[in-house]
Amino acid sequence: MRQNPNDASAWNLKGVLLARMERFGAALRALDRAIRIDSKLAEAHTNRGRVLMALGDDKAQEALRSFDRALKLAPDNLTALIDKARVLKALRRRKEEFVCLMKICKLAPEKWEAFVRLGDILLEQRQFKTAIESYDRALKINDDLVPAYMHRAFALAMLEKWKEAIRSAETATKLAPEDVEAWRILAEVNLRASKYKSAKKALKKASEIDPEDAGIEYTLGVVEYEQGHLREALKYFRRALIRRKDYSAALRNMAFVLMKLEEWKEAAVTFEQLTSIVRNEPDFFDALAIAYARMDDFCSAADSWEKARKLYKKKDDPREAKRVTDLGRAARINCSKQKKAAKAQREHEKSTRSFDDRHEIRRKKGRRKKR
Repeated sequence: MRQNPNDASAWNLKGVLLARMERFGAALRALDRAIRIDSKLAEAHTNRGRVLMALGDDKAQEALRSFDRALKLAPDNLTALIDKARVLKALRRRKEEFVCLMKICKLAPEKWEAFVRLGDILLEQRQFKTAIESYDRALKINDDLVPAYMHRAFALAMLEKWKEAIRSAETATKLAPEDVEAWRILAEVNLRASKYKSAKKALKKASEIDPEDAGIEYTLGVVEYEQGHLREALKYFRRALIRRKDYSAALRNMAFVLMKLEEWKEAAVTFEQLTSIVRNEPDFFDALAIAYARMDDFCSAADSWEKARKLYKKKDDPREAKRVTDLGRAARINCSKQKKAAKAQREHEKSTRSFDDRHEIRRKKGRRKKR
């Protein structure tokens, strides 16, 4: 390079070598030098984008500009297209990523990774049939793709094709018997198909692989709940919360199960925990108010219904807002009665104590006179 300092390809190569050594700052300087010498060197723009991506997602936007420059110079550059698709994924720009992936599949139909990713985007968009077709294309190229079988199973389940969905999920567990996610998907598919015994069996296997996973315990609770086994469901929801104290879904389901069992005190405590985490859901404050009212704690019920009213109003749900307003008004009336009764009780106790105190003083004076 000393002999020919204006060799853009040499500076590009140096940038690549420095990046492999994780000397990213020096790599960028070398690549920038290459681009200054030859701004039409597409490879240097691509490599610059890769170095920027290695520096973290906060550099994704700048990396995208580098890939776009490379593709402007070489529109069918497969490497740049693949890198652009990755950066678009990081930026969550799904439509542009989809277009990019479609071009990759057209240029390189052997790239199963692109078909899997296309399937995932289609799955997110709830285009289940097209997603399955994309996964099938990937599996024709490579038939041991565990994620493709798992996501395909979920898509099939959403179309209620239970047998195919279960087969796809089972294939994933056979290919990756230690993959907890594969067993979780198998359980989910069986649960949706109302095959509770099979769902529980898959979840037990998942729990053996990862006994600290709160989600597995939670789903076991859902399986028991769906069968009407409320006490068993509670057991698993509690186990999920031991593993993750702020697990809002477990708190929600546990609280509603406790309401069904009419265990109002624990239901109220659970809803209190839930509303300290999820503060914008009016249904939870409404349920908390009901639990308080069932315990005759009308003052706390009135406060909770007032919070529910504000949230329903914020959600533009006037019907529910009116319902909890009426309930809150009735609770406030009962709260006022309770306060008056409590005050009268305190005054009665005070007067009784005063009488007892006076009587005790007289007895003491009488004892002194006798002495």
